[in-house]
Amino acid sequence: MKKKIDYPAEITFKSIFVHDPELAEIIRAILDEQGVAGEISHKPSKNSKYISYTITAEFESETRLNEVCCRISAIAGFIMMM
Repeated sequence: MKKKIDYPAEITFKSIFVHDPELAEIIRAILDEQGVAGEISHKPSKNSKYISYTITAEFESETRLNEVCCRISAIAGFIMMM
């Protein structure tokens, strides 16, 4: 069952990528282009082959959230989103 979210809402999700030092800038640019202010933190894997980014932001609508998630998942090196 899908949980109903009342927007605007603060949403946190994690994206995992093959490690690339420019990813944080790319993710920040996507948020900025969508007019979404948020925090981005990252954690490299033990051997630094992969990196996970945790994004926490206030989304005005489900449409905006979906647009941001689609754009992030289209970044080269994307593996999965949780």
